[in-house]
Amino acid sequence: MPFATNDDLVKYFPTAMDHGIGDWTAELAMAQGDVETIVKTRWFNPEFGTVRGRSNLVGYPTFDAAKLTSSQWTRATCYRALAVYILSKLSTFRPEGDAFREQLAFFQNRFDEEMNLQLGSGVEYDLDGDGTVETGEKFAVAQDRLYR
Repeated sequence: MPFATNDDLVKYFPTAMDHGIGDWTAELAMAQGDVETIVKTRWFNPEFGTVRGRSNLVGYPTFDAAKLTSSQWTRATCYRALAVYILSKLSTFRPEGDAFREQLAFFQNRFDEEMNLQLGSGVEYDLDGDGTVETGEKFAVAQDRLYR
């Protein structure tokens, strides 16, 4: 199931369809792949079947992106698509700069903030595959070190 659609994209970038391209589905799909990879590498530890220091997933050694709650990653997917795939196509990348390049940096920062927010608040992962995420199926990224 896609994390984001063209309609979702327009919510965060209202002029997305005003630049001669009316469908950003391919770019959203690439961004979803990036989000899934980041969730897998920053949250799921396949070597030990754990969620970063917790043994909640022992016995589940493989990550399945289909078990993620897609609505949790809609914003991150839109921000990633804009920052990496969409605005880079629209930008001229001239030395004097352009509006798209400014927006690209803005959405990259928003993407980083959104990923940290979602990983910190807890990844919803349908561990048992029953189609619903219950209380025990929300896992936050464990922080083992205090950063100052």
